[in-house]
Amino acid sequence: MEGKILPLAGLERTVLKKAIPLDTPFSVYIYPTNYCNFRCEYCAHSLGRQGFEQKYGFPMETMALSTYHRCIDQLAEFPQQLKTISLTGQGEPLLHPQLPEMVAYAKGKGVSQRVEFMSNGALLNQHLSRDLVDAGLDCIRISLQGLSSEKYRRICGVNLDFGRLVSEISWLYHHKKQCQVFVKVMDIALDPGEEQRFYELFRPIADRVYIEQCRPVYAGVEATQNLQTDADRYGRQHTPRRVCPLCFFMLGIFPNGDVFPCETIYRPAHLGNVNADRLVELWNSDQMHRFWEMQLSGRKNENPGCAQCCAPDDVSHPEDVLDDEAANLLERLKKEWANSPKTP
Repeated sequence: MEGKILPLAGLERTVLKKAIPLDTPFSVYIYPTNYCNFRCEYCAHSLGRQGFEQKYGFPMETMALSTYHRCIDQLAEFPQQLKTISLTGQGEPLLHPQLPEMVAYAKGKGVSQRVEFMSNGALLNQHLSRDLVDAGLDCIRISLQGLSSEKYRRICGVNLDFGRLVSEISWLYHHKKQCQVFVKVMDIALDPGEEQRFYELFRPIADRVYIEQCRPVYAGVEATQNLQTDADRYGRQHTPRRVCPLCFFMLGIFPNGDVFPCETIYRPAHLGNVNADRLVELWNSDQMHRFWEMQLSGRKNENPGCAQCCAPDDVSHPEDVLDDEAANLLERLKKEWANSPKTP
């Protein structure tokens, strides 16, 4: 049972500096929706819909199925299969009424080794869980906000029957077939001494469980604005990273089809839109190359979005770090770009 206490992130990681440039991204995050049914106090949604839109500059939207089909069809144009498609964004995926259909379409196209999403789990029921499993979902990562209904009211502003949530997770776990069920909670959502109760509740009904450390992910959110840390959410201490690794192995696609070089809320560079552009061309574009060059040149904070973002120090892993090889990588990439066909 102790072996279940593992981070919810992928553990089989490639040493990124030995692999880039990639001809195919490892991961693509496709946002089914920006809406959320929670307003967790340490999340951007705590600002409310108007505050969210004003602070981050994009509206609440839900992805049309036609746009999603374009995403998956275009991912099939890459020379290799992706490692992960995550139907996760700045909202709650289970709010999308066609989520099982979205999972099934991606699995049917075979564009990724794994299809998964992160969820607060509050909307799970036996019918929906069965549909997701039958669609071929490979992993669901459930993020808890406490261990009681009262804690959910305080942190999330919702009336949630915590006992029912535990029951639904248990039902899913016992009927999961190929689907891995991961459960995590933020340390600040636990009262003193609740760590053991978390493990006792969820180790029997999950493939992995983990307590993450809260980090100041969202600018403008009062609950975390004074949070200081020298470690990532997994508790690993490190010096601040000069190069963000995320853009070298992922893409983020928002509900309207807009494409960015990562999945963060700050949208550091708009690459294009799947309704007008091809993902394989955006991945190999001069604009993406310039973004990579900015990172490897140590100019990350010149980008207003990157300057606000803690992702390099929060969610990137030791295998992802590029700082010690940045100059050599940039020289190598420039030589490759000089000899490759130009993409506008």
